[in-house]
Amino acid sequence: MREEGYISPRQAAVLLWFAVLPTAILFLPALLALRAHQDAWLSVIVATLAAGAVALVVYLLAQRFPHHTLFQYCELILGPVTGKTVALIFVLAFFLLDAVVIREFSEFLVTAVMPETPALFFSLSIVAVAVYAARNGLEVIARCTDFILPLMVTFIAIVLLFATPEMAPRNLLPILENGFRPVLGGALVSWSFLGQIFILAAYGAFVNPPRALRASLISGLLGIAFFLSLVTMGTILVFGSCEAARLTFAAYALARVVSLGQFFERIEALFLAIWVGGVFIKITINLYVVALGLATVTGLKEYRPLVAPLGALNVAMATLLYRNISEIRHDLLLVEPGWTLTWQLILPLFLLVMAWLRGKRRTGI
Repeated sequence: MREEGYISPRQAAVLLWFAVLPTAILFLPALLALRAHQDAWLSVIVATLAAGAVALVVYLLAQRFPHHTLFQYCELILGPVTGKTVALIFVLAFFLLDAVVIREFSEFLVTAVMPETPALFFSLSIVAVAVYAARNGLEVIARCTDFILPLMVTFIAIVLLFATPEMAPRNLLPILENGFRPVLGGALVSWSFLGQIFILAAYGAFVNPPRALRASLISGLLGIAFFLSLVTMGTILVFGSCEAARLTFAAYALARVVSLGQFFERIEALFLAIWVGGVFIKITINLYVVALGLATVTGLKEYRPLVAPLGALNVAMATLLYRNISEIRHDLLLVEPGWTLTWQLILPLFLLVMAWLRGKRRTGI
């Protein structure tokens, strides 16, 4: 089973941005302030270096199995039974990740914007659109980013620029006041988001030319680190580490402080519109990967019939996962780091080692 289209290396990198940034800039700065205090931005840098290990594993596997997806070379490396089992673990992991993102999306809108509206309404709305986009294939998803990316980058720049009068450099001092241990704790929390660049292993087979995959990984990871560091540092500069740690939605709070005279303020509505577009891409690409993986494991020639049922299951799972926003924050702090480390680094590294020991390699389609 194959995807009909291909995407450029630039589109592959941009999809990585959208696979991480929409939820990371909303939740992560506050969580990092809680763990690393004023050194939160250092945690992002350390986590980026750690995520480089994921990028390296993804690249080495892609070089050994060009034109094959993650789910295909699981079976090539481990055999039909064990390989399908491991591939199903990856499918389940992406499925749960998508459910978490859907719940984060609905909880944000209910908590910060429309508290009287049921969260299920938001979940159903975003997934219905995501199902339509995912059924149209990877090329269509990638082209959607061409419209949303300039808006997102421009808005982040505007928010940070016009929030400058509220920034106090003293909020970043003293650096490493409590040593490096809090920074490492923050880096582990950051890993839950930055490790999601592993998703490129699922659609890297459709990057044309394949040799440019390395550039996609590097530019994607560096772009994520750059924007996430800016938003994190901006949050600490404006609110200070103590106040930032009490925030629930850091980037939204940062947008609310922007004010220029009496005519340029209350731009959080614009943030909301752009952020929803970014989360739509993230949910869509994860849903696409889940459907593609399940179709590969089950031997179906088409992934599209699976998209709508999986979307419905995602909504149900998102509803059952958490009771409120506090449970989501608790999960991101204590549960997700260990779980994501397992399936985004340890299991792929196991695949790479087994491929090397068994001499498994494919050079053609």
